[in-house]
Amino acid sequence: MKKLFKLLSIGALTLSAFGSNAQERDWEWENDRDDHWQRNQREHRYEKPQSMFSKKDFGLILALNSFDAAIDMPELNTWQSRYVALQWRRNHRLITGRQVDVALGTGLEIAWNNFMMKYDEQYFEAGDISDFELVSEPLEKSKLVNNMVNLPVMLQFGFKESNFRFGVGGYAGVRINSYQKFQDAAGKFKEKGEYNLRRFNYGVMAEAGRGDMRLFAKYDMLPLFNDNNPINANVLTVGLRL
Repeated sequence: MKKLFKLLSIGALTLSAFGSNAQERDWEWENDRDDHWQRNQREHRYEKPQSMFSKKDFGLILALNSFDAAIDMPELNTWQSRYVALQWRRNHRLITGRQVDVALGTGLEIAWNNFMMKYDEQYFEAGDISDFELVSEPLEKSKLVNNMVNLPVMLQFGFKESNFRFGVGGYAGVRINSYQKFQDAAGKFKEKGEYNLRRFNYGVMAEAGRGDMRLFAKYDMLPLFNDNNPINANVLTVGLRL
């Protein structure tokens, strides 16, 4: 009986020690898990969101021009009436969130407005007005180029989950150069002139898309020529910003 009692006592002590060690290991595992969870929570809580909008941005705009609300304007070859612009933008970050970013973009844009005639026509100046006429010689190319410097301002929104961005804003610009380019059987030639084109203009613009490629649109609020001109039109431009 004494031996049996000793064996039972040793077994009870062994089970008690094993249970204590198991409880201690369980307690340590629970503590490690809690510490890991709290550490992850702290890291997630204090992680600074990254903005979708870089502080500086350069864009190349390739688009097509067309006439809106036209008064006796010549018909354009739309696919060759191109708008090409180099745009430098500085993004002022207003909101940098986990889902949505907001920034105000300001900058400088140098733009070339090309208006390609569909038929053998050209613009001409007559005093303080400009008009167009059909020429006797067949032309392979006849276009009016209006070179502008614009100051765009755009409020931009970025959605991080879809990487979708859109912006709306406006611009004001000044004409710095204007000329016509012709091409016929004899070759190419260029003719500079003001053609009663408006010196200053302003308008609205918008862009939308994913990543760095976005659809782009702008609309001149004032007509292309001065108000006294017998022909006139507002310019609508649609294309891509790369």
